[in-house]
Amino acid sequence: MGAKDTGMFNVVGLIGPGGCGSVCSAEDRSGTLVAVKYFEGMAIRRSLLVSMLGRLSGNGWPDGVMPILASELEDRPAMVVMPLLADTDEEGNLQPRSLQHRLDRFPAEDPWGFLLEVGRALAAMHGKRVAHGNLKPGNIFFDGSDKVLLSDWALGNMPGVSHLEFTDALLYQPPEQLRDPGGYLEEAGYRWDVFAFGVLAFRLMTGGFPRCNDTFIKVAPPQGETRREGIHADLPKIAKNLELNPDFAWPAPPADKVQEN
Repeated sequence: MGAKDTGMFNVVGLIGPGGCGSVCSAEDRSGTLVAVKYFEGMAIRRSLLVSMLGRLSGNGWPDGVMPILASELEDRPAMVVMPLLADTDEEGNLQPRSLQHRLDRFPAEDPWGFLLEVGRALAAMHGKRVAHGNLKPGNIFFDGSDKVLLSDWALGNMPGVSHLEFTDALLYQPPEQLRDPGGYLEEAGYRWDVFAFGVLAFRLMTGGFPRCNDTFIKVAPPQGETRREGIHADLPKIAKNLELNPDFAWPAPPADKVQEN
């Protein structure tokens, strides 16, 4: 999807493709750089995004959630505008300031402070009656003060989506969501977020996934990359493999009572 002028924002160039569309850098009328996400029509459910955006916006935007500066969800293509949280590398390319680009810091670095921030952000969303439903390292960003901001909620494996590409968000989802994303509309998404948070916490603490690690590590994008091309999203198979491996173990016993708790 090429760069285009949105009216209020002048798109500068493509940052990269995603599972639901493409992200571009753009300038607003004051010259401030922002990120514009254009959605592929069949990869989203417009009415769901409109509804969840309305809930998040009501009575103040929740802490820990990426601000939406502008949106046109009924247009073709649908789009949202967000702060541009990225750094420029030595070659002048933008590198998103996301957890996906910091995975190599863990588990050597203690993840608990970061995980508490993610948990608080999810709780703030749930307090607004919005489940994220699409948690993964590439959807967790850091602002200029390294504060956590969650993005891309209600995207990906959602009810009513007719075109779903493989993204590593599927590796953090419970079998129930993989088999029936329609449960999101029946408030199952809150439980799904708890499951995804647990998988994320385990990975940051150990370097691996709690279940199906040998397979999941091969298909998860490597540090600094957001996608692996050419992977077919066989959701029933992923769900079945998770259910066939219900148990998991920590790689080492807790060092003290604090870790055990």
